[in-house]
Amino acid sequence: MQIIQKTTRITAKEEVQGISVMYSYEFEKDQNPQAVAFSVQKNIETQGSYSYLQGTVTEHDFNMQNNNFQLSDIDLIKHIHTTCTAIIKGESNEKPKANDTKK
Repeated sequence: MQIIQKTTRITAKEEVQGISVMYSYEFEKDQNPQAVAFSVQKNIETQGSYSYLQGTVTEHDFNMQNNNFQLSDIDLIKHIHTTCTAIIKGESNEKPKANDTKK
């Protein structure tokens, strides 16, 4: 049997301004991901957590849906865009380097 394609899928989470941001992307060996999907969940004591911001970043596009925009979201959105762009360019520590032997 010949392996034709081997893809690595990553799901990562970080806390930004007390908010959970999830990133999801995949890539083939020695390549960078073409797109990164993200979602943001806020925790409200009286309502629990809910997803209010989600989207996809590619090298040339930033698509986002925001169900409850607030002015304070601008810095969060900038951070998400910067993080996703770094992942796509291979500048993030979340993507294994070509010489990384961990599987």
